[in-house]
Amino acid sequence: MVTVKKILGQTKPLKTIDRIIRLGKRGQAILLTGCPGIGKFAMAVHMAYRFLCQDDNKGCGKCSSCRSISNFNHPDFLLVFPFPNISPESKRNTVFHFSDSVSSGARYSNETLDEVNRFLAEKSADPYRIVSFSKKGNIPVEVVKDLIRAISKRPMLGERRAVVVCDIDQMAFGAADLFLKTVEEPPEDSLVIITSSKTHVLLPTLLSRTLKIPLNPVSYDLIKSYLEKQGIDGSHDFYIRFSSGSPGLALKAYEDDLVERRDKLWKIVAEFIEKQSLTNTIEALQRRYQKPDYDAVRNDFNILEKILRDIYILKFGLEKKLINIDIKDRIKTVARVAPSTGALRRWFKILAKASRVHGVNNVSADIAFIGMFIEFWRMKDLH
Repeated sequence: MVTVKKILGQTKPLKTIDRIIRLGKRGQAILLTGCPGIGKFAMAVHMAYRFLCQDDNKGCGKCSSCRSISNFNHPDFLLVFPFPNISPESKRNTVFHFSDSVSSGARYSNETLDEVNRFLAEKSADPYRIVSFSKKGNIPVEVVKDLIRAISKRPMLGERRAVVVCDIDQMAFGAADLFLKTVEEPPEDSLVIITSSKTHVLLPTLLSRTLKIPLNPVSYDLIKSYLEKQGIDGSHDFYIRFSSGSPGLALKAYEDDLVERRDKLWKIVAEFIEKQSLTNTIEALQRRYQKPDYDAVRNDFNILEKILRDIYILKFGLEKKLINIDIKDRIKTVARVAPSTGALRRWFKILAKASRVHGVNNVSADIAFIGMFIEFWRMKDLH
């Protein structure tokens, strides 16, 4: 069960949520924001416990309502999240309990159902865990239609319903438009909780209709304690600094062995800046992204952003603020011959664009990275 003790470093948001529950507010939509793994899922489930608890909304963990939520099978706890459509030619199962098994058009393969159940199992064990899929996921229009139909009906067990939509920015094209009416005018018996790590892509009308609760970066010490409870001892420094205050990102960085990925990408960046050879860089990128994994590529964009950040801040002597602190001396050497701060600022914009066209427009990883470094070259201003 997601108790207050399991929510890390969110004192102010917890006070806001406690006030909402105590006042018995219904018929409103709440938007939890923050980077992946910072605790939006944990906070949303905690709110559902409190809202639906039969013991004076305490989130007791003992009543039948709390026990059902902990198993993700409470009929009035409607949870939806992005998932991959594996073997799309096979349409056998509904994957969420609010979808009617007879009439729903939201039907997917056994493999897809397995992935949905794996997500729930991993999140049940650790709500901060960032669950990866083999394919890019989204929230399909058919699932959103089923969710809207379920919300339009009366709660099945009591007088309240909690609706949680994770990563609403990953709704399929047109789905967010369908769901907007629910966000604007939630039923009086429902509390609608949505989460997003990318509020800049959300509809302005959706943003204006929600009560926004931003989650705060978690402290170094709390993330260190969290990692140690996961059995991760030894050097935490890079993973915690890399995480930007997100326990889930720190754990994923460790499990994905991002130090190794970082070192290989660092070699490409360092040689590009020091040797000024675009041809060698393109060849290295082609080798690196022959058969790329989607999550690995997203990691690389994140790693590259932090490498460039460290090069940039070293030009101002901010050594203690480094993320890649373990390769400080190597970064210092490269920073001496790196582009001017003005050119680096342009590189950040180019990187953000390349990341967006890969993630949103599905441009292949090799083309996205090669195009990005070509633009770096054009604006390098190395002297």
